[in-house]
Amino acid sequence: MSPSPLRPTVVGSGDPEGNRVDHLLGQFLRGSDPELDLPALGDVVGGVYRILGELGRGAMGVVLAAFDLQLHRNVAIKFVNLAAIAGDEQERFVQEARAMAIVNHPHVLAIHAFGKHGAIPYFVMELVDGQTLEGWLAQRDRRPDLDEALGILNDVCLGVSAIHAAGTVHCDLKPSNVLLDSELRVRVADLGLAAPYIQGEVTKVIAGTPEYMAPELTFEGDQPASPSSDVYALGCMAYEMLTGTLPYASETALGLMVQHATGTVERPSVRRPGLPKAFDEVILKALEKRPKDRTPSADLFRRSLKEARSSSVEPVRILVAEDDPDFRDLLALKLGMEFPDADIVCVENGRALVDAFEEKAASVVMIDLQMPILDGVAVTALLRARPDAENVPIIVMTASGGPQEWKLLASLGADRFLVKPVNLDDVVNTLRSAVRERSSNLPSAPTPVR
Repeated sequence: MSPSPLRPTVVGSGDPEGNRVDHLLGQFLRGSDPELDLPALGDVVGGVYRILGELGRGAMGVVLAAFDLQLHRNVAIKFVNLAAIAGDEQERFVQEARAMAIVNHPHVLAIHAFGKHGAIPYFVMELVDGQTLEGWLAQRDRRPDLDEALGILNDVCLGVSAIHAAGTVHCDLKPSNVLLDSELRVRVADLGLAAPYIQGEVTKVIAGTPEYMAPELTFEGDQPASPSSDVYALGCMAYEMLTGTLPYASETALGLMVQHATGTVERPSVRRPGLPKAFDEVILKALEKRPKDRTPSADLFRRSLKEARSSSVEPVRILVAEDDPDFRDLLALKLGMEFPDADIVCVENGRALVDAFEEKAASVVMIDLQMPILDGVAVTALLRARPDAENVPIIVMTASGGPQEWKLLASLGADRFLVKPVNLDDVVNTLRSAVRERSSNLPSAPTPVR
């Protein structure tokens, strides 16, 4: 199918063209559609829920705050605009909404009830005192701490896995549909809703937001949304959270769809230098074009992210510059025992270490302060001037040095300063600590492309 004649009307897009709402939605969004008689402040819905005010609105509905008169708790009620859903899809929506309501998981927004106010269907949901993941990322200029980001992604995947286990698909996973409470506990919210996708006289129903939409939902015939579509959206979210940018960028919704269907995504570690390369394969696997090539499940994606994090904090290449041959041999022996899978290169001077780094970048560098040819100060300065060493931990060892030397080395970018004689176990612990700290505090992400 050629993508050129496609003219989508897509719910939830962040770009101006993709967010155009057709005439069926226009009056509703302005609150003037006479067929949508929403309750007023103080009204009681369903004989139980007293309306307290409005929380938000969008193309698919309005969310009001309410008080449960029976259970004495605050709740949120989402009133759904059926005008935004094709007539033959309304029953399918109701069925999926009911399936969503039976999900009982701490990382899925709890739905307490489902009913109708006149002709308007509504959900009664738990009210989360917090913000969306989108808002949380914006507060950090889309540069969150790596482990915080991975913790949130882990919980999102757990919630999505529970939705899949209940026999339904979310359809519209994105940061604005993930809620975080004050303790950063995750609730996956907002069941995705379909919008008409028109090509000539043929209507294809799709669901989602173009920035996170799997290719099969747009240009692959009549293939419906599936758990694999949600895995793709999770891959897009992970890419965004770990690099600070979305996988693809375009000025239009259609352009984004074409990019997802035909474009090549840049490796995450290239997009954000310093991000451990272990995440590349995991995220790109979730972003495969064909569902059969993609990570099979949300839970496997979650476990793969955890494994990538575990492997990223163990160094894979250690460079050591030490001019004392006996101590150099002891270091090589100890490091080989502690990190049997690492490539350990021990050299006798600073020039040889810089040459070894130019041959292949390292996970961590250990250098003696006093060395021939290039000393520890010169090596630290040379390495920190290299883009590929920006996030590499540098540990300096010395038999004669004090606060002034450490102040100079710290200003140049050294991570740790060890005074000889040193306990080899302390050396290993210091190395691990420096690697973990550096891998958590990534360099600034680039300006996000929206």
